[in-house]
Amino acid sequence: MIARLLHWTIALLVASQFTLGWSMQSIPKAPPGARADAFNLHKSIGLVILALMTLRILWRARTAPPPWPAMPSWKAALAKANHALLYAILVALPLSGYLGSVLSGYPVKFFGLTLPRWGAALPAAKDLMSGVHLAATWLLAAALALHLGGAIHQAMATGGSLLGRMGWRRG
Repeated sequence: MIARLLHWTIALLVASQFTLGWSMQSIPKAPPGARADAFNLHKSIGLVILALMTLRILWRARTAPPPWPAMPSWKAALAKANHALLYAILVALPLSGYLGSVLSGYPVKFFGLTLPRWGAALPAAKDLMSGVHLAATWLLAAALALHLGGAIHQAMATGGSLLGRMGWRRG
């Protein structure tokens, strides 16, 4: 139950981040209020995702996942590798965004609360983190497409047994 709750909460937050992340790019820089608010909301949700992923990793370290349905070994290996990639990206993406924000020299706000500053403005390092963040976004999109495609394919091939692993079953 905990794994499912974390999975679907993170999935919804990631979907909102894609929507917000792409749409906020078109907000004009002047006046700064609306753009800053959108970026701060994006950063806040990213930090929530990082916290939830930390909990998910800790939960997974203590609790075995449900067994995989029957599938060819190459599909199981691909699914496991993609899951590991998703976990890595869902930690790296918010971390790179947070570090980019810290290194920008602007304050980082978490749902309106200004977090303590601990880094100096380093434009080159900020640009590096922005590049990592953008590349990780595209990698996440590809990994999610593979994840969703694999889940749909497996559900069609098995009559839905894979969806039962992370779905909300009754009884």
